Amino acid sequence: CGLCPDFQTEYRVSLSPGVECELVMKDSYGDGWDGASWSGLGQEGLTVAGSKERKSFVVPFASPSPPPLAPSPPPSPPQLPPPPLPPLVPGEAFVRTPQDIRDEITKAVDQGRNASVYIPPDVRLAFSSNVECSGAMHLSVRSSGEGATLDGKKSSNMFYLSGGCSLYLEALHFVDGRGEYGGAVDALGAGDIAMRDVSFTGCEASEYGGGMFVESSGDVSLEGASFSECTASDAGGGVYVSNSGDVSLDGARFSECTAGDDGGGMRVYNSGDVSLEGASFSECTAGDLLEEVWSWSTAATSRWRGPASASARPRLWGGGMYVENSGDV
Repeated sequence: CGLCPDFQTEYRVSLSPGVECELVMKDSYGDGWDGASWSGLGQEGLTVAGSKERKSFVVPFASPSPPPLAPSPPPSPPQLPPPPLPPLVPGEAFVRTPQDIRDEITKAVDQGRNASVYIPPDVRLAFSSNVECSGAMHLSVRSSGEGATLDGKKSSNMFYLSGGCSLYLEALHFVDGRGEYGGAVDALGAGDIAMRDVSFTGCEASEYGGGMFVESSGDVSLEGASFSECTASDAGGGVYVSNSGDVSLDGARFSECTAGDDGGGMRVYNSGDVSLEGASFSECTAGDLLEEVWSWSTAATSRWRGPASASARPRLWGGGMYVENSGDV
């Protein structure tokens, strides 16, 4: 096509790789296509010299296909929802910090109700100052399972109660509390103090009650409580109770507690009846004299010694426990 130098014709053929072919290019119309070229089947730019040309070639093999892509990783399983919270007592708040407890107490005071909080067992609360509860209300602080840890960092006790505030504790571990009165709990003019399965370890008071100090308050119940390595410079290495109600130590344990004065494990003064059912005192130390457990009543002018501990080391009154001016023991 002399008038159409850019004329192109496309032919489709299907040949297997490796086949020998002969391409015949001929100007069958005699219209002068000398110098035309043909491309295809891997033969690029075959040029016709004159009006006819023969070219032999072998159909090339196609380039190898790239390796198949690696299979996509299976989709990640859907993220599981967090485990459900344990059943909460109606009205109980879920807390993770000391400030959360303070906030719940403030709300309870504003709404004229009691305060109840739940701490998950995997939580450790660090205290730089104590939580205060004042007024005629009931504060419940509990965990479950292995229990939550409340850490005073040797700088603070954890709770201060006054004005008739009652306290219930459950499944908690108090560690390294420190205060002038009550290394972990200081109750002055409080209501009833009750606890279940609560431990106090390494708590100390510069005066009374290495683990807990209770003065002019209600009844004290320590069901399944344990006090270990707690110290008081004065009396009550583990617990000091004075001018309060009945004291119950159902299954309570005192070990390696120390008082500079009376009651290496516990000191009870001028209070109600004292129950020691299942209580034990081990390696507790007070001052320099007498029996493991000692009771003195000025009203009956009588003394009572009880075998509540076989390994307390008294150097003053009551290496394990000292009870004075109180009810029946």
